[in-house]
Amino acid sequence: MNAHFPVPSRNRTDDTPPPVYAGEALLLNWSHSAKQGMTVTFCLSSVHDLASHPFKGMRHGPSGQRLRFAVAQPAASTDEGGAGTGERPVHDGEGMLLRWADDCDVGMMVRFLIDKGPDGTKGLHPFDGLHSGRKDGERLVLAVWAVSDDERVLDPRHLSRRRPFHTLDATQQAQILCRDARFASWARSNIARLLDEPGLRFGLDAMSGYDFASEAVRRYCGVRSRAELKSDTAAGERARGRLRRMMRAYDEFVWGPAAVR
Repeated sequence: MNAHFPVPSRNRTDDTPPPVYAGEALLLNWSHSAKQGMTVTFCLSSVHDLASHPFKGMRHGPSGQRLRFAVAQPAASTDEGGAGTGERPVHDGEGMLLRWADDCDVGMMVRFLIDKGPDGTKGLHPFDGLHSGRKDGERLVLAVWAVSDDERVLDPRHLSRRRPFHTLDATQQAQILCRDARFASWARSNIARLLDEPGLRFGLDAMSGYDFASEAVRRYCGVRSRAELKSDTAAGERARGRLRRMMRAYDEFVWGPAAVR
């Protein structure tokens, strides 16, 4: 599909970095909640020539890669005289990469958090009124650019790509988890359930942020140091099992039970 996409810079030059993705996409889902804000989920369709998911390795989640993305409904088919209706813009603004996945059921999926503010949602979700779903979702035209915090367009070929979270060892996963401010807040709100014995909670009230999250994880997993989580012992395996249960509970809070497999 030959599509004209809005440009993420008013002063574009010929050497503007290429988009992370430009092509067709199926609208899988959109939502608007007080907890998560405005999100939208697509299945990428123009992927036949891609060796891997275009967002593979990018930062995602609460501190995900900043993005500029433009979405339009495709041009209507031409009539007998050759005249056609141009693409209808749906949204052009900034946001954040929340999640990406590639599986045999959905295909290459990507989920964005949509910014509020100058780029203007005005309280109404920009995808409100469009059909969504794996079978009946709207077929749209999507272009996505990676941007920096100061809104510079970044070359996706030069982005620092992270190893997928599931390939990290338990100690590394715990370290990333504890740096997540939302996780620290969730752990504090649920600490009585996570550590049901009052003695295990002693001293935690005086801690905050990263320090609180780190100590809560250590006590929940029954270790003195997160380094013990990668220990090749029976105690290490038990600690990793408890960490997995903790992460599943947190994932249910963030994504909802249906998203946690």
